[in-house]
Amino acid sequence: MGNDDRTQQTATLGCGSLILIALIVLLFGKSSTQDLEKEIKSLSAEVKELKQAVEAETARVKELRDNLEKEKSK
Repeated sequence: MGNDDRTQQTATLGCGSLILIALIVLLFGKSSTQDLEKEIKSLSAEVKELKQAVEAETARVKELRDNLEKEKSK
């Protein structure tokens, strides 16, 4: 049974080490997370602007198509 105890102890030490590493990464990785959040907000704003531009162009194309249809029907 001595081997089983040692194996379990090693596994516990491994889990503890992983938890410690995860905490260190979490603490020191905070700044990169904030940078990513800023980048995501910036990209979100750009997407919103592009969506509005596409909607405006779509309305313009519809208007031009309607005018063309009116001209054809004369």
